[in-house]
Amino acid sequence: MNERIVNDVFSVYEFLKDSIKVTKRSIVKDMFDLHNRTLFWGEQKELVMKQFVGVESELEDIMILSLFASFERELRVSIQTAIDGNVRKLNPTLERLALLLSGSIERWTVLDMIDALEDVVDRDTRSKAKQIYNYRNWVAHGKNPAKPPAIRTDPKTVQVALIDFMVQAKKAI
Repeated sequence: MNERIVNDVFSVYEFLKDSIKVTKRSIVKDMFDLHNRTLFWGEQKELVMKQFVGVESELEDIMILSLFASFERELRVSIQTAIDGNVRKLNPTLERLALLLSGSIERWTVLDMIDALEDVVDRDTRSKAKQIYNYRNWVAHGKNPAKPPAIRTDPKTVQVALIDFMVQAKKAI
């Protein structure tokens, strides 16, 4: 599995986070000439600074969604590659079965794929990946306040947990 996929998404998050820091500093220091042709032009400093709280929270959730989507895609690709590289070489019957697997991999649930790696990924790491998946679903489906996720998390925690999963999974795929 290629951890770079998740790390690249996390780098985007860090870039955006730093951009927000710089923007906030420019607002606090009344550097109005920098705000021309932006949403901040002519706005009251206090109102804009309050908006950043919600924006930063939303950015974190969107990045968690993106981190997990990248992880999920890499998980599917890695499983597919492992099947293609190992099963298809054995005999024509297994090659046909591998083709069936190839055609259905997009319908496999993430939770089933996570559990399928129980021999190489420890229970705690699989549990974290499942919790992140549930959080990702909560975000992706509108953050229903009546059904909050079991955990709240942040992009750095997600990045570390998913990279840990990927490193362990490399033993099998």
